[in-house]
Amino acid sequence: MRMPRKLLILIAALILGCSDETSVIKIGVSIPETTAPIYTLMKQGLTEHEKEYNLKILWNGVRDKGMEQDLVGLEAQQIQKMFEKGIRCLILNPVDAKAAYPILREARRWHVPVISLDRMLVSMRVRGHIAVNEIGLGEAAAQYAVEKIKHKGNVLVLEGPADVESMRNIAIGIYRILDQYPDEIKVFSQTSALNADAAFTLTNRMLKNYAGNIQAIIATDSIIAVGAIRGAELHGLTDLTVTVGVGAGEEACRQIILKKHDAEVDRMPYERGLEALRAAIDAINDRPFSYDTKLPNGEIVTETKFGPIRLITPANYLVLEKMWPSLFMQK
Repeated sequence: MRMPRKLLILIAALILGCSDETSVIKIGVSIPETTAPIYTLMKQGLTEHEKEYNLKILWNGVRDKGMEQDLVGLEAQQIQKMFEKGIRCLILNPVDAKAAYPILREARRWHVPVISLDRMLVSMRVRGHIAVNEIGLGEAAAQYAVEKIKHKGNVLVLEGPADVESMRNIAIGIYRILDQYPDEIKVFSQTSALNADAAFTLTNRMLKNYAGNIQAIIATDSIIAVGAIRGAELHGLTDLTVTVGVGAGEEACRQIILKKHDAEVDRMPYERGLEALRAAIDAINDRPFSYDTKLPNGEIVTETKFGPIRLITPANYLVLEKMWPSLFMQK
């Protein structure tokens, strides 16, 4: 018995529809929270390339719906749903880097490779790690300052809290550059709390103590840089003292636009998201992980790819529009 022509067409359409759906590659991304601009830009970078690579990004911010209780358990439930929906690779920044083993165990059960993002999983093997080169951030900030003061002068380094590992790494990068000029550059170091008022107080005191004879101030964070900018402005040194921060926070970037701040080092989250996407596609296609270095991680070594970084100055501040659109809104 022959089927009616219309029924054959309907069945063919259904088969093609299912085929199109299953042909779309799903990649899961799970982070603690979709904070702006870091992860909003990263999400944008990933989703803007879905059509190009025939992908579907399943994005998960564990705290995005306001949940605060048992985040580790909630994260595991959310990622389990991703596995059930057929993701082919998981990009993971866990809420607790020491408690992610159950997720990795489940990923192995589903034959899903895992790429860690920004936060390395402690003593756990993953396919690769996508990170910010924190030492490189500090080196870029110091190199800019050194060149602006023509490799000679007094430099104040405002470090962040000692218990914040990322800021310790940034400070290491800063000193790596400054230490290259032991005879030409005199370095003064101060540790600031992570707020602008504390940094302002330190900057004001140092500028008083040295009668304004500070040629550059380098801060390990944008928030700290804002306090340094205020201190330099109070002493009438906005045009005489070079200020550099790390992180490209909103208020520091506003000061760049106003030409009261010399530079911020940007972590470029949009582009780092694209690095994670390329790594995921390589994993799905069984290609080697493209890494820059291998970093110790407990008893194991993890192949690590660094995202790009850049300097933002008054000369190129328009690149901030995607990151901080509110700074460009007409009032």
